[in-house]
Amino acid sequence: MKFQWILFTFSLLAGVVNAQTVDTLNRHWPRYISLDQYLQPFLTADTIYDELVMPLSDGNSLPNGKLLFPVKTILSVRDAYLGQTFEEGKDWVWEGQRLILTDSSRIPFFREQDLVYSEKQEGYSQPGKLPGTYVLFSEGELFHAKQLAVTYLPDRSGESLHRRLPHSEHLPRTLQKLQAHKPLHVVFYGNSIETGANSSGVQHVPPFMPNWTELFIYRLRQHFGGKISYSNQAVGGKTAAWGVEEVDSRVSAQHPDLVVIGFGMNDGTFKVAPEEFVGQIKAIMDHVSRDNPTCEFIVITPMLANPTAIQHQVQLAYRDPLLALSKKGIAIADMTYWHQWLLTHKAYQDMTGNNINHPNDYLARWYAQVLIALLIEHTSKI
Repeated sequence: MKFQWILFTFSLLAGVVNAQTVDTLNRHWPRYISLDQYLQPFLTADTIYDELVMPLSDGNSLPNGKLLFPVKTILSVRDAYLGQTFEEGKDWVWEGQRLILTDSSRIPFFREQDLVYSEKQEGYSQPGKLPGTYVLFSEGELFHAKQLAVTYLPDRSGESLHRRLPHSEHLPRTLQKLQAHKPLHVVFYGNSIETGANSSGVQHVPPFMPNWTELFIYRLRQHFGGKISYSNQAVGGKTAAWGVEEVDSRVSAQHPDLVVIGFGMNDGTFKVAPEEFVGQIKAIMDHVSRDNPTCEFIVITPMLANPTAIQHQVQLAYRDPLLALSKKGIAIADMTYWHQWLLTHKAYQDMTGNNINHPNDYLARWYAQVLIALLIEHTSKI
């Protein structure tokens, strides 16, 4: 029965989130957000813009959510649509890194028992990791509508370790083309995460943030200039095995200069063995390289599924063998590492759009920033 549930979810995603071949990068979002602000690296930015927080209640304390960094001051707290501003003192207060709702707050929140429960809610449930449990799930606006966008000044005075997003030396051809302003064609290949599933732009709701693949292209165009084209050939619900079957027509035929490969979430859910999965990733690259010998690759280690959901299986086991693929012509974007680190500071619901395996706008910005740093050193200014 659980297997059938997973298949249903994958088929649903495959039906509504397919390959993107039209450049829609400049639609809608400029009325709401600044991508220059959104792409300032979280790890070093002077101002954190619209960090998303999901207020949660454990039943023993007021609903609250945690920000990633210590706070100097909070500049604004708005709904995730950026249309309603909530007032300090009336709707919220803050203590340390926690945003706490007041007794009279207008801000919506979830209780912990709303997220994992024993009675199935038709249309809003996925099987839980523990037998007999269900996890709240929605591909619509359910989670977006209850998340808060917090803009604040981080207090970095006590930081003992200054983290930086890693730069890569393994993409010399790509970097040479970018620096010489030569045409560069990028193809994205993967599953629903690569299509941008649950980004507000894909859901067609404010603030209409472009998906992370488009953020990556935006930053390359802005920093390097030149003609940078792209095609997103990812399809929701797919695995690397499908990627091998379709690679010639979807990727190789486009004669790409750079291919970004992002399978792993669905493979992990189906418990595909790490050696089999990594062999399929290698096969995808081999197929592309056969017809496009100068093509380079970025391989992404997958974000993690919700630990309470049945989709949380062997995704973490893919990280080390994927890291071992790194060499000249193949750079690794280690989203597994960054998502793990984020989860030591923030709730899963702060970073998800469907509560099982999709990023929201905030985690999508991490995807973009991690990939951007491979080609543009973290210290480069926006």
